[in-house]
Amino acid sequence: MALYTVKARNPKGNLITGEVEAESEKEAKQKVLEQDLLPVSAELKSKTISLPSPLRSSKKNRIKDLIGFTRQFATMFKAGVPMDKILGTLSKQTPNIELKAAILEVQKDISGGASLMVSFSKHPDFFNELYINMLNVGEQGGVLDQALLSLSEVLKREHKIMRGVKSATLYPKIVVVAFVLVVTLLMIFVMPGFASFYSGFGAELPLPTRIMIGISDFFVDYWYILFFMLATTFLSYKKFAATNKGSLFLDRLSFKLPVFGRLNLLVANARFGHLVSELYRSGLPLSKTLTVVGNTIGNKVFKNDIDDVREQMEAGKSLSEAMKDKPYFTPLLIETVSVGEQSGALDNVLTSTAEFYDEEVSEMLEQLTNLLEPILLVGLFAMISLLAFAVFMPIWKTTQLVLPEI
Repeated sequence: MALYTVKARNPKGNLITGEVEAESEKEAKQKVLEQDLLPVSAELKSKTISLPSPLRSSKKNRIKDLIGFTRQFATMFKAGVPMDKILGTLSKQTPNIELKAAILEVQKDISGGASLMVSFSKHPDFFNELYINMLNVGEQGGVLDQALLSLSEVLKREHKIMRGVKSATLYPKIVVVAFVLVVTLLMIFVMPGFASFYSGFGAELPLPTRIMIGISDFFVDYWYILFFMLATTFLSYKKFAATNKGSLFLDRLSFKLPVFGRLNLLVANARFGHLVSELYRSGLPLSKTLTVVGNTIGNKVFKNDIDDVREQMEAGKSLSEAMKDKPYFTPLLIETVSVGEQSGALDNVLTSTAEFYDEEVSEMLEQLTNLLEPILLVGLFAMISLLAFAVFMPIWKTTQLVLPEI
C-alpha cells in the first residue's frame, strides 16, 4: 500500500488537494472518482508500512474511539453547535492522539471552505469510504445528525461482530500457544537430561523415546535452522497474503473452512445487509451503494461478487436477479431481497435479514466456544500424555534396561 498526493476538481470546478492510500496511481484516481471528484493528478508520496509501535493506537482502540467521536458529533450537531466548535471540542476530548490530529486537520480544512467529504477523506485510517459517503449524503440532504447516528450504530454493530469472532478464536489460540511452549520447553530442557540418563544403560530405547530424543537434539543443536524455517514461512505467508492472488485465495479459503467457513459467510452476509440498508435508506443510489459496500466489506472474493452484481444491475437486471448466480450470497438473503424489491421496502427487509443473521452468528459463536473448550483440552491432554509416555516408558522397563537378557 502506498500514499498518493492527489489533485482533483470538485463539481464546482475548484481545485482541491488530498492524500489517498492505494496500491497504484490508477487505483488512487479511481477512489477519487468514486467520491464524485475529477482527478487531475496522483503522485506517489511514500510507501506505507504498518509496524507495531507503542505510539500507534491499536485498530481495536481506534474503532472504539471513532464510535465515541461519531456519537458525540451527532449529539452536538443536533443541538445546534457550530461545526468549528464541535470539532474543536471533540479534538480535546478524544484520548486517541492520532484521531485528535485527524480531527484538527479536518477542522482546519472545513474552516478553509472544504466540504465534510473532502476534509474527512484525507484521513482514511479512521474514516473509510462508507464513513465518507454517509457524511456526504447527510450533508447534501440536510440530515447530517441522522447520518451520524446511523454511522455510530453501523460502527458499533461492526465492532460487536468482529469482537465476537475474535473472542471465539481466542481460546484456541491460547491453547495452541501454550502447547507449543510446553513442547519447546520439554524438547530443550527436559529431554536432553533424560537422553543423558538413558545413554548410561546401553540398551535399546523404545521407538517413541528415540523419536523424542532425536527431535530434542534437533531443537538444541539446530535451533537456528528451526528459527529460520519459521521466519521464512511467516514472511512468505505475509508476502503471499499481500498479493492480489494470495489475498483472493485466503479470502476464498475463509468461506470453505470447517465450521468457521459457515460463520464467516454469515458474518459477510449480515454486514452486506446492514451496510446496504443503511446507505440505501440514507438516499444513496443503489449502484453507488454497492460500490461503497464492496470497498468496505473486507473480503475480496465477496467484493468481486458485489461488483459483478452492480455491473449486472447497471446492465438492466434487478438486484435479486443479479445475486442469484453468486456463490457467496445465501439463499435466504437473495429471497428476501426479491421480496423487498417487489414490496418497495428493500432497506427494511435487508435490515431484518441482517439482524436474523446477527442472532445466528451470536448463537454459533456461543456454541463454538462451548464445543471447542473440551475438544482442545482433551487434545492438549492427549498430546502431553503421549510426550510423557515417550519420556517415561523406558523407566517402566527399568528391569529390562538394568538387567538385560542373558
